[in-house]
This record gives sequence, structure tokens and C-alpha cells, in this order.
Amino acid sequence: MFGKNPEKQPELFRPMLVDFIDKKHELVLLSEKIDWNYFEEEFFPLNSKLANPSHPIRFMVGCLLLKHLYNLGDETLEKAWIMNPYMLYFCSRVIFEHEFPCDPSNFVHFRKRIEKKLLKISRAYILV
Repeated sequence: MFGKNPEKQPELFRPMLVDFIDKKHELVLLSEKIDWNYFEEEFFPLNSKLANPSHPIRFMVGCLLLKHLYNLGDETLEKAWIMNPYMLYFCSRVIFEHEFPCDPSNFVHFRKRIEKKLLKISRAYILV
């Protein structure tokens, strides 16, 4: 089962990311261009109904895209994440976080769940 995206509500003692980031940064602009609902619709049927809720699809897909864009591994993404508020914003986080919200091994499990679907999607684009 996939988790839910965090709600975008202000907190009293923690500033919202949107209040201190540059809205013209490349990751902010890219996050607005991506159709995140497409990923939600494609990957939602792949969730497990037996386990505890995992992380939101947008977070997981966003992290995989960041890893590809910046040539990061599972563990190096964790270190970059803590230093870069734009990565948090790209993955739909609301406030600055001092810790990475998941174990890097979660990406392995997520990739295994979506790999067949990704192959079908990529084949469809090749045939077009």
C-alpha cells in the first residue's frame, strides 16, 4: 500500500519550503512540468494490500528521477537530500527535513514493483 503525499499546511515553528526557495530553480520548474498524476495512476494498482503503507508514489518517483538526473546512488541521494531543499520540494515535501524519510533499500523494493510496468511503457514509446 502506498502512503499519502504530505498536506501543504503551514506549521508554527517550521518554515514551509515554498517560503524560502527560488521559484525559478530548475527543479521547481521541472516539478511543475511533470504530470505526477500519470505516475499515480500507472503505479497505484501495483501497491501491496498486505504490508504497511509505503512512501507516496510522487516521493518515490521523484527520488528515482533525482538519482538519474544527478547520477546518485541510493545512499548518496540520502546525503544530497539533506543538503538540498529543492530536492525536497521536487518530491512534494512541504517543510525542510533534517533526515531522509526512508531507508535506501526501499528504492530496491519500489523498482521491483514497477519494473514490468516501466517496460510496457517504454515499449509503447518505442513503437510510436
